[in-house]
Amino acid sequence: MLVSRLSCSIIFCNSNPVALDRVQEICKKPLVVVEGDVRDQAAIEHVLLEYGCTAVVHFAGIKSVQDSVAKPLEYYDYNVIGSHRLVRAMQNTGVKKLIFSSSATVYGNPQFLPYTEDHPLNAINPYGRTKLAIEEMLCDQFASDPSWGIGILRYFNPVGAHESGLIGEDPIGAPNNLVPFVAQVAIGRRERLNVWGNDYETPDGNGVRDYT
Repeated sequence: MLVSRLSCSIIFCNSNPVALDRVQEICKKPLVVVEGDVRDQAAIEHVLLEYGCTAVVHFAGIKSVQDSVAKPLEYYDYNVIGSHRLVRAMQNTGVKKLIFSSSATVYGNPQFLPYTEDHPLNAINPYGRTKLAIEEMLCDQFASDPSWGIGILRYFNPVGAHESGLIGEDPIGAPNNLVPFVAQVAIGRRERLNVWGNDYETPDGNGVRDYT
């Protein structure tokens, strides 16, 4: 596991390293954790070769829609440039299997629901546009070399926890998603849950969200 440093002065800027201990407890086997920057191509190549990696699951990125509007260049730097360096490192080391964590934000405002894979793509914020740019890069890479195996996951509002209760979504600071807010109110960490908006086209005017 390569843990990306991203924009933080230290890793785990929005999570707790104790989660890795809990993953090891669940898996009953040790994890190899290497701290690095997803934009450091040489470091990625070293890790891929050192540990004989045959595939990559790419979760390295920053993901707040609101934050991306305020700091779009950071999002293009870490998400797009970081992904380019990762794919280049994979190409140089002969690792050609990749699963990329994209987002349903690439669809933009829905023309129909539920979304299908052939729904038009029209990201409407910098975060979504970085994900779409990466998807297009991966499609172009596959078109140039069909020996690659690439999977792109466009999930929306992923939530949940392991059945053991050892790991789940518990960000440091203010969450960017609804479910951690609900959980923090339930355990008394927060006083209330704010519900924003009352003029949606729903029976009671409140917003409706889908979760994975």
